[in-house]
Amino acid sequence: MLKVVPNADGKRDLRDDPELVRVLAAEVAAGSEVVLHGYTHHAAGPLRGPWSTCLRARLFAGMAAEFLTLDATQMMERLSAGRQILQSIGVEPHGFCAPGWLAPPELPQLLRQSGFRYYVSMATLWDLGAGRRLRTPWLGYMGAGALQERLVGLGGRALLAIAPHVPVVKVFLHPQRARDAQACHRILHVLARLLQERRPVTYGTLLAPAVRRK
Repeated sequence: MLKVVPNADGKRDLRDDPELVRVLAAEVAAGSEVVLHGYTHHAAGPLRGPWSTCLRARLFAGMAAEFLTLDATQMMERLSAGRQILQSIGVEPHGFCAPGWLAPPELPQLLRQSGFRYYVSMATLWDLGAGRRLRTPWLGYMGAGALQERLVGLGGRALLAIAPHVPVVKVFLHPQRARDAQACHRILHVLARLLQERRPVTYGTLLAPAVRRK
């Protein structure tokens, strides 16, 4: 699964990067799913929403909490604009993941109205059509500062303690400084261990049984 920001920082329309467009096309042809990951991945104003979500944004997301700074109309506009950019390069996004997993409570309903099939939150995969949720414990590499990576690492180690008892484990990798980061190397090592007993699947595949029953 590839999370794609269609207009990073509001200045980098992915259509202006032919090499990136070719990479996405090749990945989709090979079976990868593309998930819309915000529109700019950049905050557009003051934080909105529940205090607990705003606190998490202040602690971990910095300026990435895009969808936690938008009202309903602005969210709908960016969902539409982002989807149009991806469609223009031949990619149809069926899922959405807010930058930093940070968004107000009304986002799932807006995604449903916009025709998205699923929503990826921090620890849950939402099947927007069937109205069900699948718990997805996680571990991964943020590409952030040392404190954030340590905290994410603690969460990952807690997950590994219960991993034998959960059907789905979500592993995420960000590209920033990944080549030389020890935190990234540790996650890749854990991923290799998980793949000895588990198989990789897309979010669409996880939800397919529910689609077939409808």
